[in-house]
Amino acid sequence: MKTLLTLMMLGTALVGMASAQTADLYISEYVEGSGYNKALEIYNGTGDPVDLSQFAIDCYFNGSATSTTIPLPAVSLVPGDVFVITNDSADPTLVGMADMTHVDLQFNGDDAVVLSRGAQVIDSIGQVGMDPGTAWTCPGGTTLNATLRRVLSFCEGDTQPDDPYNPCASFDFLPSDDFTGLGTHVSDCTSVSSGINTWGGLKATYR
Repeated sequence: MKTLLTLMMLGTALVGMASAQTADLYISEYVEGSGYNKALEIYNGTGDPVDLSQFAIDCYFNGSATSTTIPLPAVSLVPGDVFVITNDSADPTLVGMADMTHVDLQFNGDDAVVLSRGAQVIDSIGQVGMDPGTAWTCPGGTTLNATLRRVLSFCEGDTQPDDPYNPCASFDFLPSDDFTGLGTHVSDCTSVSSGINTWGGLKATYR
């Protein structure tokens, strides 16, 4: 009986762990600060190490449908860890938090950013092919001069980069040049199941 109970408890624990995982990587933090203070944080919420060399950052500037692509390095990102990329001319404090720097990471609030794996879109910020003027805005904040951090319940990337975009659906907003949370991310995917709590449901509600 004790052995059976132990196995049942172990099975319950494993189910709980599995339900807290994400299906793939996603952009957990976006920094659009002053000057060259640009950064992205990529989070591995899956249950397995992921080879980042399969992925790239695609920046679509000023409403262009053509991207400037930044390949990611052959780094194994372990579960629960993040990878930070910044502009190489950013503030020394920000550069000091980076796992990688790149000259082409220089988006502004009106530029779409996509995390891709080959031809597959894994996550996106903004709307590809559309120039919103200065930024995508919503009642809670804007993609211009701000740090955006994914909410705890966010578990699935936005894989539709060309549809209308509302950052309030999945981000908390922090002041410009706030780097305090960069380098770590916490998610609570157990609170996401279906319907309104999914990314698709949230987008439909805020649209």
